[in-house]
Amino acid sequence: MVRYLYFYLLFFLIFTNSQAHVQHYKNLQRIEFDIYRNNDLVGYHKVNVKKKGNNTKEVITDILIEVKILGIKVHTYKSYGVETYKNEELIEFKSKTQDGSDNDYCNIKKISDGKYSFDGMTENKKYIYELTEKFYPALWWNHDSLLNNNYVLGQGCRNLETQITFLNKETKKINDKNEVVNFYNIKGDNLNINIGYTEKDLKWVDMKFTLKGDWVYKLKHLN
Repeated sequence: MVRYLYFYLLFFLIFTNSQAHVQHYKNLQRIEFDIYRNNDLVGYHKVNVKKKGNNTKEVITDILIEVKILGIKVHTYKSYGVETYKNEELIEFKSKTQDGSDNDYCNIKKISDGKYSFDGMTENKKYIYELTEKFYPALWWNHDSLLNNNYVLGQGCRNLETQITFLNKETKKINDKNEVVNFYNIKGDNLNINIGYTEKDLKWVDMKFTLKGDWVYKLKHLN
């Protein structure tokens, strides 16, 4: 079950322009959600942006989920990924994921202008290849995850086709201000989520899905 939570929670890579929309997030510092399953707090999803100097920055995604039944821990999911940008262009991406007893990874590296190498593993299957298409990792924090329906899952660098549908608009209170939030549905193999971004500045503020329970992301911090 938690294997498929990764499809819902983390690391989608889109074949598109590696610089598109990144400028929208030049002042983004942190996004933090509490994750609830059937109204019980089970973990967190954190995104932190760190400027490193020399026009370089890192976007760090940290996820922890602990599922319990009758107070007994039955599954632990931990994932940690780092995107590295220079001059707003992706130069490297690395992730490591502990999914129960499995240890998965995905490594992406710029090897020349317009060319990247992929090296990953999930469910004991390796994914090693190169791409010349421009792309960037959109770890849900980046609205560009909605611009193309051909993804690479960062848990192991596996491809996934999706269908994206606009749902509706709602007004929600974000940081004590009323903001319009646009909601979308993203559907694919073992993937069916509703996700929300602010209309004004495309910030990720909401996510819900159902998978052997009702899962809700509740925004805890955004700046």
